[in-house]
Amino acid sequence: MPNTQGYEANASSYDAWFDENPALYQAEIDALKRLLPSGKGIEIGAGSGRFTLPLDIRTGLEPADAMREIAINRGLNMVKGVAETLPFEDNEFDFAVFVTSTCFLDQPERAYQEAARVISDQGAIVIAYLEKNSELGKLYEANKHNDPFFCDATFYGFNDISQFLKAAEFEIMESVQTVLPSSDKHAPTDILPGHDQGTFVVVKAQKLKI
Repeated sequence: MPNTQGYEANASSYDAWFDENPALYQAEIDALKRLLPSGKGIEIGAGSGRFTLPLDIRTGLEPADAMREIAINRGLNMVKGVAETLPFEDNEFDFAVFVTSTCFLDQPERAYQEAARVISDQGAIVIAYLEKNSELGKLYEANKHNDPFFCDATFYGFNDISQFLKAAEFEIMESVQTVLPSSDKHAPTDILPGHDQGTFVVVKAQKLKI
């Protein structure tokens, strides 16, 4: 079972971050929208619904009661459960989205396999994660033990995410990145192709046909 204690006790603080950092938040939404499939979606590990709602996804799964309550108050259909055992029927959705929730999963491979089960044969999965090898990702890792949210997180890199997806029989199609280090070439909120510079990386993968 995921450790949700930090989110239960600090749900309001978590949710407030998005209001305090609107430019970064919008860049993350825009990056997700670039790779978001059409159809009926499910966000797995939806938290307070901060991404579910602007991505026009109506259903989310979230184990933390306090976070789920905030999302319900936003008008979303929120289901209590864990990613490794989804309480949904086979082929119920067209796509599944994980937004910075992979680092909290007990079994990422199993969670992605479950996502494959509940989406259609032509379905896709979109994974947004905090890249552990980025400048900011290394800072998160170094300080996570003092953070109420990330203290139990396991951060991953692109190769890790690729292996999880492969094990769940997905094929990566495209990736984009944002929350970039400042430079003369780009702003932190720019969105670039690939996964080699940004902290917030979005990967789209297609379900392999059996």
